[in-house]
Amino acid sequence: MKNLSTRFSGALVLLACCAATPAQERARNPAFVVIDLRPQEERKGSGLTPLSGSCNEDVFLVADSASKPAKMAALQSELWKQLGRAGDGKTLTVLNWTIYYNKQLYGGPPGAKIVPAGGFSFQGNHPNGNPGSKCSRQESTGGWFDGSEAAGKHSPLVSVLEGTYAGHPVSVRIVYTPQRKLEEKFKGELIDSLAVLAAVRETAEALVATLTR
Repeated sequence: MKNLSTRFSGALVLLACCAATPAQERARNPAFVVIDLRPQEERKGSGLTPLSGSCNEDVFLVADSASKPAKMAALQSELWKQLGRAGDGKTLTVLNWTIYYNKQLYGGPPGAKIVPAGGFSFQGNHPNGNPGSKCSRQESTGGWFDGSEAAGKHSPLVSVLEGTYAGHPVSVRIVYTPQRKLEEKFKGELIDSLAVLAAVRETAEALVATLTR
């Protein structure tokens, strides 16, 4: 009986030591953290929200819910993978982050776009126009891109993020061109979701390149 009690006590001690190990490991290597401090207008909405103004026609804000997982969770996951141990104990605070869908064309006549029944206009493969903002960067509210930044015939997603990392300001901007036609609803559909997640991944890559210089 005494031997059984001794073995039982020893097992409890071993279990306690094993249980404490992950906690001790976390204390030594605290996790990388992303804090979302974006203004409310950058978080709300569903699908696409058009920007106002003549220079912003056919430019839309993409809602957080356009991808599964939502973009902030996807960004943290990507940064965990890409930063590895370099991110231990660090914090990224996101102050502004917007993904735009810009369907503008340049190099063609006004109205060089296709308008489906009951839906948003879309760029299509128009012979007289190519993806690119029609106004200057200064005249555009957001989502501006130069035609040379489009890597194909499809309209791109423009991701612009500003924040701080370990107390230092950071900002990145990427232009992601889908390699297939999107559904253009941005409400969680697979093709649209994959495009948004690809833009998030490239945003994370741009951030890591900045953070590890």
